[in-house]
Amino acid sequence: MYRTPTGVLMTSKNPTTSSPQEFYCILTMSSSGSGPLYLGFDLSTQQLKAVVITSALNVAHEAKVDFDADLAHHGITKGVFHPTPKEVTAPVAMWLEAVDLVLSRLRETGAPLDRIRGISGAGQQHGSVFWNKAGEETLSKLDAKATLVEQLKGGFSCETSPNWQDASTQSECDAFDKVLGTEEDLAKVTGSKAHHRFTGPQIMKFKKNNPDVYEKTTKISLVSSFLASVFLGSVAPIDISDVCGMNLWNIAEGAWDWRLLSLAAGSKEDGEILRRKLGDVRSDGGGSMGAISDYYVQRYGFSKECQIAPFTGDNPSTILSLPLRAGDAMVSLGTSTTFLMSTPHFVADPAVHFFNHPTTSGL
Repeated sequence: MYRTPTGVLMTSKNPTTSSPQEFYCILTMSSSGSGPLYLGFDLSTQQLKAVVITSALNVAHEAKVDFDADLAHHGITKGVFHPTPKEVTAPVAMWLEAVDLVLSRLRETGAPLDRIRGISGAGQQHGSVFWNKAGEETLSKLDAKATLVEQLKGGFSCETSPNWQDASTQSECDAFDKVLGTEEDLAKVTGSKAHHRFTGPQIMKFKKNNPDVYEKTTKISLVSSFLASVFLGSVAPIDISDVCGMNLWNIAEGAWDWRLLSLAAGSKEDGEILRRKLGDVRSDGGGSMGAISDYYVQRYGFSKECQIAPFTGDNPSTILSLPLRAGDAMVSLGTSTTFLMSTPHFVADPAVHFFNHPTTSGL
């Protein structure tokens, strides 16, 4: 995985869409004692999973929500909509409903939520969530007497999020591959050539097809930072690794690339507006972004001391599941099979993807 000019994540042409490898499944389940606990989430295409672990990495409690089985009233199939043959989206309201449901189920297992001192998680990569002004305001003052979906359902300028399976952005991908010269040039800057699912081409299409809706969008999150936002009570920054799956981030410079922002938004001036919608990128994957929202303290009994760490994408999260050293590799088996490798060398190639390491510079 690449973080500074050293260290990179290398994957196959088709990134995995499976959940991060659940290394905790082999551990003994125990929550005895009174020490701190930690909560992790995995928001994948078809499920939201939650696991509570001890400081020794022993699993204490776990729960899940299967979208088709538990939230079929959203009208999804395998967690998504297919509005046209090439378009694939997911309802943001379903994810909100799943958060309350999985926490209720976690509490039913006897999980001592008041002992949880840190929360982080992973999300399916590339998908974008479009907040509006009302959503940002509501997020900061959630009422514990009502559910998340009841309060935030109208908080998004677009009710759905593009899914990694979407293949409707060919013309946008062609433009991205050409804007810097060639697809090789784009890969040298962003770590990847243009892909249908990547957020930059998706935003370009969204703005072109829905200019009025885009205008009402105040912030744009990735799925991972969206989930972090829900727990933080404010729109969380995109993390340093997941940002590399957008075709908008200049890896070498560690900044948004104004040429790519301008392309996605339509002009240099609009590119600056898009940059403000995307916000700053969080470079410290191991630090705290702040305390948990009071909503969870009052509704579920979390401690006010519980801190929210940055959330990242499913592939970067997978690379953290084993103590890989530079040159080590692993294979993730799922809906697509992905080869993950930690390397200190950033040698761009359109056939692979390079991502910043989510926590450690130089890996």
